Amino acid sequence: MTLSDSDTILVNTSFGTMGMKISELSSRTGVSIPSLKFYLREGLLPQGQLSAPNQADYSESHVRRAALIRALRDVAGLSIAKIKAIVDALEHRELYEVMGQAVDSLGGETIAEFTPAQSEAAVEVDRLLGAFGLPAREDSLARHQIIAAFASVREMLFPGVPGEFLEPYAQAAIEITTIEQAAMPGLFDLEPESAIEKAILGLALLEPILVGFRRLAHERRVQDLIAPAAKQ
Repeated sequence: MTLSDSDTILVNTSFGTMGMKISELSSRTGVSIPSLKFYLREGLLPQGQLSAPNQADYSESHVRRAALIRALRDVAGLSIAKIKAIVDALEHRELYEVMGQAVDSLGGETIAEFTPAQSEAAVEVDRLLGAFGLPAREDSLARHQIIAAFASVREMLFPGVPGEFLEPYAQAAIEITTIEQAAMPGLFDLEPESAIEKAILGLALLEPILVGFRRLAHERRVQDLIAPAAKQ
């Protein structure tokens, strides 16, 4: 999921009118009370408003934040540290930057230092990203993954293949995201937590479908190539 510059939205960190006990917050979100208390201790969930020495009230915004944390944890499978980075970004950055942080948290690590082969691949990848108008942040996990994979393709599969080899992949990805965004109109008119939750769920749940269809297509292609030979 991506935003254009014109779609940049400032994050609203207001947590609204308090009045909900932690038991109701747990019931509303499906998150256990011990988990909610853990989120509060770790700073994932903002503190409620004290109504008694050992009791606090919570708001609808706490419901949204707890639901976001649950989605990131249970569906996207992110670590507490990565979730903390996302909710910290929610408090201090624009939504566009938060989305970049969220995308980078979905799996793997960036490369500390490129090998010579990866540095050469990076030049081709960055040129392609620029041509397609795709983000090319230096610390982008997706960018690093493409660079590492393309360098390995050149070394072990198609020696010397030019960057143009990647163009169909970029074009297909853009077309797929256009279809996905059309299925969720008004996504970024939602509260920031809700928008990010849905965007992350879209990335986490739809990406395996794309990979699965690609694998099955390759399986069929191999069958089509082998079957005629087997009949001879």
